[in-house]
Amino acid sequence: MKIQTAFTEMMKIDYPIIGAPMFLVSNADMVVAVSEAGGIGTMPSLNFRPASEFDRTLKEIKSRTKKPIGINIIVNKSNTRAYEDLKMSLNHGVELFITSLGSPKQVIEEAHKQGAKVICDVVNLEHALKVQDLGADGVIAVGTGAGGHAGPISPIVLVSWLQKKLKIPVIAAGGVADGRTMASMLSLGAAAV
Repeated sequence: MKIQTAFTEMMKIDYPIIGAPMFLVSNADMVVAVSEAGGIGTMPSLNFRPASEFDRTLKEIKSRTKKPIGINIIVNKSNTRAYEDLKMSLNHGVELFITSLGSPKQVIEEAHKQGAKVICDVVNLEHALKVQDLGADGVIAVGTGAGGHAGPISPIVLVSWLQKKLKIPVIAAGGVADGRTMASMLSLGAAAV
């Protein structure tokens, strides 16, 4: 049975679940498994070094699944591979980009030229409104309990707050570990977890 939300419709997937792009953890097998199961598998581009290894991994994933996948790109200036990884991902037909730690403007512009979607990590309403104005297709509400650069706000408060103020889908991150916590986030208006 499918669970229909604005995010599942946008990405043409069965379930509002994103396999989180975990630094040094997410790999080709995980991405393929989540996408094949009806969610969308994602991974950070920087999990693969050098860039040629990222290219090889994208080829492998795209040969194993025809379902949508996503790539997390750190858009901070310290990531000197960001543009190269974006172009490589677009050349392989990646359908979703998750941006974090900087301005997503270039990723949004380039991805939209190819019909790909961009969702952006945010930790508060100010950041969410900025990326919405830049044309983001959605935001990930990175609350306490999320991995990596988690924000200081409870996901219960953050998801509800953003969902009321934004026109784009809100995805919940932080402490979502099972069906009950997923249901709680969807009941607050999250379009995915």
